[in-house]
Amino acid sequence: MTVKNHTKEQHPKHKLDLYLDNPDFDINNSIIELYKELGLNRKKQETALKVVLFSLFFSYGEKVAVPRAKKALAPTRYNPNNIGYSALRTVLDKLNEYGYVHQEIGYRDFADNIKRTTTIQSGFKLGCFFSDYKWHNNEEWFSHSPEFVVLRDNSKNKTLIDYTDNDKSIWMRDELSQYNDLLSDSEILLVKENQKTGEQEILEEYSGTVVTRKFIQHNTEQSEIETSYGGRMYAPWCNISSKQREMITIEDEKTVELDLEASSINITYVMQTAKKYPNGDPYKLTVGGVEIPRYIVKQATTIMFNTKSISGAVAALEAHYLPSVFNDNRSKKDIIKAEGYKTIKLKVKPGDIVRAILNKHIQVSHYFLQGKKVGDYIACQESDRVFEIVRRFAKRGILVLTVYDSFIIQEQYKDDLQELMNELHPLEYDNRKHPLLGVA
Repeated sequence: MTVKNHTKEQHPKHKLDLYLDNPDFDINNSIIELYKELGLNRKKQETALKVVLFSLFFSYGEKVAVPRAKKALAPTRYNPNNIGYSALRTVLDKLNEYGYVHQEIGYRDFADNIKRTTTIQSGFKLGCFFSDYKWHNNEEWFSHSPEFVVLRDNSKNKTLIDYTDNDKSIWMRDELSQYNDLLSDSEILLVKENQKTGEQEILEEYSGTVVTRKFIQHNTEQSEIETSYGGRMYAPWCNISSKQREMITIEDEKTVELDLEASSINITYVMQTAKKYPNGDPYKLTVGGVEIPRYIVKQATTIMFNTKSISGAVAALEAHYLPSVFNDNRSKKDIIKAEGYKTIKLKVKPGDIVRAILNKHIQVSHYFLQGKKVGDYIACQESDRVFEIVRRFAKRGILVLTVYDSFIIQEQYKDDLQELMNELHPLEYDNRKHPLLGVA
């Protein structure tokens, strides 16, 4: 179910890049020399050292998040050098022991509700190493084609799993490759403008961003990839506020953000009737003469797509607005919403809100309270539509950034985007073949 995670967590800008490579003789010879100095003695350790050094070189002195868990880093599809956790841990510890990096071991503090990821950072000694061996941005640097079509299991750990391709995944990978090429060729900045002087300060550069589609496997008995569940596209700009996203520029041009209105619920109506909800705002709700704030109805609706009972939906709604945590680290906006929820609870029972939503949307009520599998199916219908819009603009050489069900685009293309959003509503979905829904 969709419940906001209030855990404070460190998010380094850089992560260990398993795809980087360089055939340069001098660079690789220097890695062998360091491998010997560190007292390493296995080929897998040499490979792990290479990947770690490559990631550190391109972090430009900033922290790099690295995994230390005693489990496989990823299946071969996402780990082309087949690096194991044992070799990686040994390399990290040796680099730290010999003073080449500063390693901060991650931890989980349940008392203060803080989670830290293990990070490494180049030390002065490693900087000298790069300089002495003349590491540089030569033309031989390349990245093994990253996996743009990702499949994970349906667990809390979200473990990546391997799969056999089908026609759709092959097509999708090609389209995502073209989109990511456009991303890499575009300048995307988060820019703050001084209101007095008009000067601009670059707060963040999104160069090197790779966007994937992440699907969820629900049918474990098949090896072929499932592309019916999940499929969201994630990127760094998904993690900043809407106010901050207003400061994004593409190719030094201001951008606008447009939303697919009430996307989840409207998708169910499109699948059922080929039209959006016909009676105004699908999130407008009054119960016993009390008008329920729109944000509560929207959150309850999302939860109802991912739970199996009214009591389960109520429990999830309570957990969302009234989380049981030692330290409340929510934003001021979220706290205000929680206070609003408390006020509404004094007037209307949460269970009655859930029942009222079911009654309001009786025509598509069979999509509710069916569990996470149906919720992930609906999310995929949304993400398919988002992807179609993105790829159509990419064919024209126009970059569109996505934040779940909204789009960020240069102002000059605003009308084109709105026209396409309207045109693709509805898409020709057919839910009759979905085994969970029982719709004839």
